[in-house]
Amino acid sequence: MLTLRLIRREARIGWPVAAVLALLAVLLTALSLSWPPRFDRLAADTLADRLDRAQLSGPLLSARAGTERMPYGDTEFPVARGTLDRDLNEIGKGLRGAAERPLATALGSAAARAVTPTATADGPGVPTFEGLPPRVSLAYAQPGPDGPVEYVQGRAPSRPAADPMVPREEVTTPIEVAVSEATRARLGLTIGQRFDLTGERWATPVVLVGSFRTDRGAARLWQQFPMLVTPVVVTSRIGRQLNGQLLTSSGGIEQAESRGTVPLELAWDLPVAVDRSGRAATPAAIAEQRSALAGLRAVDAYRLCLTGSADTCQLTGHRVTKPDLTDRLTPELDAFVTQRGRTEQLQAFALVGLLTVVVATAVAAARLGARRRAGAFALQLSRGARLTGIAGRLLVEAALPVGAGVAAGWALGRALAPADADLGSWVPVLVAALAVWCAPAAVLLGSAGRTGPLPRTRRLVLETLVLLVAGAGLAALRARGAFTGSGVDLQLALVPILLALVAVLALLRLLPPLLLRTTRWARRSSGLVPLVAMARAGATSGAAALALLVLVLAMGGGVFGSMVSRTLADDRVHTADWRTGGAPAALVGPRTRLPDDLSQVRTVGRQLTVTGATGELTAQEDGTTVPDVALVALDAATLGAADPSSPLAAALLAAAEANAPVQPAGANGTDPVLTALADPALARSFPDAVFEVATLGTTNFRVRLVGALPADALRDPVLGPVLGDGRQPGALLAFTGPSGQLLPVQSGARSALLLYPAAGGPPLDPAAVRTAAAERTAPAGVGELPVEFRDRAEELDVLSGDGLVRSVRLAFQVSTGIGLLLALGAVALELVLSATERARTTSYLRTLGLGGRAVLGLQLLQLVPLLLAATVGGGGLGLLLPGALGPGLQLRALTGGPFEPAVHVDWTATALLGAALAVLVLGAAALEAVISRRRGLGAVLRLGEAL
Repeated sequence: MLTLRLIRREARIGWPVAAVLALLAVLLTALSLSWPPRFDRLAADTLADRLDRAQLSGPLLSARAGTERMPYGDTEFPVARGTLDRDLNEIGKGLRGAAERPLATALGSAAARAVTPTATADGPGVPTFEGLPPRVSLAYAQPGPDGPVEYVQGRAPSRPAADPMVPREEVTTPIEVAVSEATRARLGLTIGQRFDLTGERWATPVVLVGSFRTDRGAARLWQQFPMLVTPVVVTSRIGRQLNGQLLTSSGGIEQAESRGTVPLELAWDLPVAVDRSGRAATPAAIAEQRSALAGLRAVDAYRLCLTGSADTCQLTGHRVTKPDLTDRLTPELDAFVTQRGRTEQLQAFALVGLLTVVVATAVAAARLGARRRAGAFALQLSRGARLTGIAGRLLVEAALPVGAGVAAGWALGRALAPADADLGSWVPVLVAALAVWCAPAAVLLGSAGRTGPLPRTRRLVLETLVLLVAGAGLAALRARGAFTGSGVDLQLALVPILLALVAVLALLRLLPPLLLRTTRWARRSSGLVPLVAMARAGATSGAAALALLVLVLAMGGGVFGSMVSRTLADDRVHTADWRTGGAPAALVGPRTRLPDDLSQVRTVGRQLTVTGATGELTAQEDGTTVPDVALVALDAATLGAADPSSPLAAALLAAAEANAPVQPAGANGTDPVLTALADPALARSFPDAVFEVATLGTTNFRVRLVGALPADALRDPVLGPVLGDGRQPGALLAFTGPSGQLLPVQSGARSALLLYPAAGGPPLDPAAVRTAAAERTAPAGVGELPVEFRDRAEELDVLSGDGLVRSVRLAFQVSTGIGLLLALGAVALELVLSATERARTTSYLRTLGLGGRAVLGLQLLQLVPLLLAATVGGGGLGLLLPGALGPGLQLRALTGGPFEPAVHVDWTATALLGAALAVLVLGAAALEAVISRRRGLGAVLRLGEAL
């Protein structure tokens, strides 16, 4: 009966602790299991959006092949009419069928196209260009998903009837073709006009039946056939000729084949659409995608149509060579995997910190339970019970609430996770739940036989051990640098926890002497409350170590998370500026294709042309070569007027020699000498050097270095469109003035036209600029760089909507919010733990006439040192973490910017976190003080007891 009564009594005392352990188990389980699938969904959306944007500039997967006519005795097989579409579809289906899962499910139906070799266009009304007739090819494309061709005159070419084969020399039926408005105007053609095409070993008459527009509709078609949009001038050994394309039907291609030996160029575009459910963006799924891509690149031709051989595919009357796969998908996946990995590491940083706070709160609850049951434990030990036996019983008691909490947390995590998604790993759940389960037994064993603070020797050993482990972990992290593996970076996640322990130990060392001085100051004051509050705070500073650790972790994690979010936000702005040159809008492409002037656009004020090129430098002194040097030319005065804060403009304008007239070419044939500023490394290695500059496709020239660019000039956004995304400038020469005007133009290098609004005028209108430059931004020819229109606002919207970056911000926000709530719980548990001593002191002071307001002030003032220590320690920890982690914390991979972003402190968020911490801690103290007023004096102070 006595044992049963004791069990019931201990159960009544221990149930609050069991409830706290169960709640903590629910929290850690639900968070650890539900967040990974949520993140997978965000990651899948991000990957799908990136691939959609990447496909706007061209297919991510495409295959090219050629045809040859099959021999038939001494001649060739006749062309079978009406089979081209079927044959193209057959190979397109073979390409999709050859892909393994999950790539096969991501590929859409292949859109095929066919092009004949070029032929000379000749006939009445067909003009010549510089004395040479134009050369054209016939093009056919299967209908795409972006709409039909819109005709403004005439109609689309029709498929001819399946007429019987006739000898080539008797062919008189023309092939129906259509042209764009720009091509029709350039060649002076009219609807119904007939002319002849004469190619190598083939010839045919054609008739123009329609003219279509290219400014809207069928955008993919204009991308596939840029010369359908407008003819281009091509330089060959016989001179400069206009090259263009004529649109025809599949029957028109077959007609052309039947009129000679016409090898076709075939191509298939495979659209990619990633499943947004979440699984498609996991590391395992992406690894399978890459493996499937490698298999698709190695597939032989026989698997595509089940006829022919490994190198050719035999179709109706044709042999089709093995398709050559162009893969732009793998680089996109590689970049995403890198960014996702860095995102997971930062999220693990937040999760591990939160789980540490959960475990610390569980230890605080276990301390409270041990204090409440100290009498019962002492009685059991006096009756012969063993300490390990009592600890085992505590493990059994904690197993039920912790197990129930884990089960409830699993159910809650399942409800919070997206439907049909795989939950997160059970490893962090089991580790944290094991720590929570063992907390009551560990506290009992750790405090056995000790009623006061740790002995000085044991404390020194413990502090030294923590310092050594933290120092070793930090040194190893900095020496290792950024994590290059996949999954969670435990080293990056655990080192901040060790640094938080070091911060708490330092605070515990500093608090007693500071509180002692404060107590001495309070003795000289007239009030009793400050003296008693500081004395009590000093007496309990060591016992509040656990609450201080929780507060420091919560505050430090919040400050660090706000810094990461602010840094990423600022870096997104810099990345958008880098892509547009710091201007509201920019046209980026070969210098020869950029518009000369867009002043006809009403909102365009200033215009700045930035010419880019690359070359190899050879020092005249010793013949040292410097390959792959970026050459940039611009008008520094215009840049300085458009952007007065530009460091590059300031450096170029300050260098008088960079703006000096160019030394002319010598009479003996020496090249002119341009002047330029170099990047610091090049200028330091070759001061005042003269280089021979060899550039691709242009005449050579000489350049003399007249100074060094400052470091901040290399980060000037005006260089971004020329240097390209993600490239940090190495060897760089910047030209301005007369030298910049003489920098040779390279057709294969990026240049930029930066557009600024007029000073004091309306903002730049991107739509008007896009319309005015529509002809220049038309698709480029094969192998040519396109002209891109970049709108700074659009670039920033794309970067801001990135799901991976948003997931990092969300992870830190969730961990900070829950961490603050757990910190409140830890402080409340600490207050309950010391409630008896404080109530005894309060009751004693009340007998001396202390009022209720003074008692409340005493309770709040007693916690001020703890609050200040937590704010200073946690805030300092968060502010110092980026510098302490050093190369182990690299954020550039998250935004894809050209530079590692400088860490920026979000002082507003830091102040709000400190205020929230103060409100929570002081609010808990005030609530506990109000509750303690209900206790009677006799419950806490007995006759003869001292303070």
